Amino acid sequence: MPLFHQEGWINEERTRTQNEGKCTTVPLHRFRLCRTFTAAILFLLSGACASSTTLLPQSRRRSPRIATTKPVVRTFQPKTPSLEPPKLESAWVSGIKNSLASALAAGCSKLILAPFDTIKTLQQHSITAGSSPMSLMQAAEVIMKRPRGFLEFYAGIGVAVVGSMPSVGLYFGIYSFCKKTFQQWDPDHYQERRTFYIALSAAIGNTIASASRVPYEVIKQKLQMKVYSSMADAINDLSWATLFPTGGIASQMLRDIPYAVVTLLAYEHLKSVWKVRAEKAYPQVSVRAWDLLVGGLAGGVGSWVTNPMDVMKTRLQMDSGGNVYGGSIVSCAEKTWEEGGPAAFLRGSVPRLLHKVPANAFFFLFYEFFRSVLRVQDDAKSKS
Repeated sequence: MPLFHQEGWINEERTRTQNEGKCTTVPLHRFRLCRTFTAAILFLLSGACASSTTLLPQSRRRSPRIATTKPVVRTFQPKTPSLEPPKLESAWVSGIKNSLASALAAGCSKLILAPFDTIKTLQQHSITAGSSPMSLMQAAEVIMKRPRGFLEFYAGIGVAVVGSMPSVGLYFGIYSFCKKTFQQWDPDHYQERRTFYIALSAAIGNTIASASRVPYEVIKQKLQMKVYSSMADAINDLSWATLFPTGGIASQMLRDIPYAVVTLLAYEHLKSVWKVRAEKAYPQVSVRAWDLLVGGLAGGVGSWVTNPMDVMKTRLQMDSGGNVYGGSIVSCAEKTWEEGGPAAFLRGSVPRLLHKVPANAFFFLFYEFFRSVLRVQDDAKSKS
């Protein structure tokens, strides 16, 4: 029950106490005095509390806690590329992969361009002194007059495909193995001596692979010249003397080693310098188109430079018994010069270019394709 009411409503406040059953009345001024005294005490107490809070050090003051919710912001942090150089592919792995890629590429290119190789062989097969050279059209007419007609352009194609795959695979496998080995042996100066290492690797690879090419080259050329009418005749005539005629290996190396060095030097330079610039200048052109062009240019340069060696190689391998040249490279060169001077060494160069330019173009096209399938590590990507 309230002890007092607001002023103006009544003039006095009655307080009822339970004292022996009597009700007493308290004057209003006493309640006002008590109320004023109580308010003063409360005012003083509140001021003291405020001053004591002000005197506390800053570190001990309690700041009011405000419930705030911080938004969660998810930021994407891209992965930084590793600065460590990629692991180098071993020389053995590189050699095996390149061997397989080159073997498959050789089979594809031989199958496509066999007719030009047949025409080239017919033009170069002239051992009679003073005979007039056979033109491209004349050679094609002679081949078309044979019993099987157009199929004669593919005479010896089976031997060429089956024989070229192991030899080319062996050659490119050794070449890649040697080049990768030089890169690992001399990593600091490899780029400076790269031209020398490429030439040396090509020479080593072709020196070993040339001997394996001689048997299939001999049989292929005799099938093209109709010395053998069929593969059965060639098998019946197999012997060491027919497969490895006198001077056959030397003449094969005489042509193949310079051809490999020139062709691969041209190809590696065009691939690493010219092709990179062309891809940046013409990004809309397919990468395979540049492989086709670079391979054709490299093959054309190598074929033209080594055509004299190819002429002597063909003549020595066709002279199975050694009756004409006696297996001598010098004798073959002298008699070839007597036939027509310097022009005699360029005999068959046009069909050879018509064969080698597209052959190398398709070969390196397929070669780079199979290398990408096998994930062969390139020199430009593997250097640290």
